[in-house]
Amino acid sequence: MELLHISYDIGRLVTSKEITAVIDLFHTSPTEINEVHAHGRFNEFLFFAHRPYVMTAGESVTYSLSIDDGLVIDAGGLFYHEDAAKLASLVDEFCTRFGVDMDTAEEIISERQQLDSFDADDSWDVQVFTARAAKLLGFRGVAVTDEQGTAYMIDMADRASELVRA
Repeated sequence: MELLHISYDIGRLVTSKEITAVIDLFHTSPTEINEVHAHGRFNEFLFFAHRPYVMTAGESVTYSLSIDDGLVIDAGGLFYHEDAAKLASLVDEFCTRFGVDMDTAEEIISERQQLDSFDADDSWDVQVFTARAAKLLGFRGVAVTDEQGTAYMIDMADRASELVRA
């Protein structure tokens, strides 16, 4: 269930959707990033975290990104969103790809359940489905959980210029 925080601003009702903050995130890469396209392992999405963490054995480049938190949805809120019906074709695609029913697909995409697979590529593909779901709902990114805790998959297609070398 998506929680809605309500406060009053001089007699006017203000919802959490009107109150946003900028969050600073970090991405590390084994090479310099000059462009981001939809042909990477995670399509047009890059992984970010609140602190830099390096997943390569060699040298890496660290980038920062400041993004409005209103552009990011938590994976657990995807199917509670008012436009969740827009995700039907994505769920169908997921069901075909992984051989699961629609309810199970929704649970896995929203990280309430894990895919029953030992294949790392399958786990990565699930994360791409989660990010695509967020994008279909109009968000630029999605907060997911990985081995480091909370991570953010942010759509960076044609936005490499927003990455600031940290």
